[in-house]
Amino acid sequence: MEKLVEKSNYYKGHIRNPLFDMIFPNHWVPDELHIMLRITDRLWSLVIAELMEYGLFNDTARKIIVEEMKRIKVKFQFWQIQETKTWNYTSLMGNDKLKVLQFFDLTKILLRQRAIMIRNLWNKFYELYIKMKDQITKAEDFQNDAKNWLTLFLTPFEGIPNTQGFKKGLYKPDDVTPYIHVLVYHVSEFMAIHQKWGLKSFSCSAVEKKNHEQVSYFFRKTMKNGGKKSKSSAIIEILEHENRSLFYNHHDVPLKYQKPHKIHIKARNNYNENT
Repeated sequence: MEKLVEKSNYYKGHIRNPLFDMIFPNHWVPDELHIMLRITDRLWSLVIAELMEYGLFNDTARKIIVEEMKRIKVKFQFWQIQETKTWNYTSLMGNDKLKVLQFFDLTKILLRQRAIMIRNLWNKFYELYIKMKDQITKAEDFQNDAKNWLTLFLTPFEGIPNTQGFKKGLYKPDDVTPYIHVLVYHVSEFMAIHQKWGLKSFSCSAVEKKNHEQVSYFFRKTMKNGGKKSKSSAIIEILEHENRSLFYNHHDVPLKYQKPHKIHIKARNNYNENT
């Protein structure tokens, strides 16, 4: 670390001084969950960008995408931001992104040959993700597979556009993101270092799930730092809710009770007359 601080390019691949020079570079373990999330985001955004480039991102295409998402049981919507007239879409959670990565039918929105080409890229990435989580995967084999995937990602164009024999490639070096760089050039390094435990042992999925639960609770069951009845902040409301949940779980307090039955007894009209 001292050598890297003195000379930022002492090790191959380093061009700037580390932000946190108290942590050794080999202690920065990549999170397999975020690699999957961010690269899947990139692959999806590249498809949307391609539709926009060729003027195909219209109401019909958006409707087809939403229907296809519904088919694979993913909640997904588009909406337009009025100020900028740009389109935005639902940010998916991890499981939904995996469904899209595996099952989304690209032939619904792209030409068949193009869809097959991109589908192959997506499938290869999903295979890498599964291998990355598998403790028995050999680091050297993973590195070779990752480099082959990058080569596929960077498949170049062949020939001259709009001429016979032209073959469209996939993506350009500018489309490579830091997460793709980490996948190809650094994941195998940490797989070798932590072969005993596997990268899955360092996953942040539990933290992400916790964050998702708290965000969901914020929007569903707090006053969102507003309202007249509650003077507590949303953070305090969330913490109080979690404390109650922990208490109930620790003391085996049931969270649900059977609803009481209401019994209505009507006096007979002739009862008072007879008495």
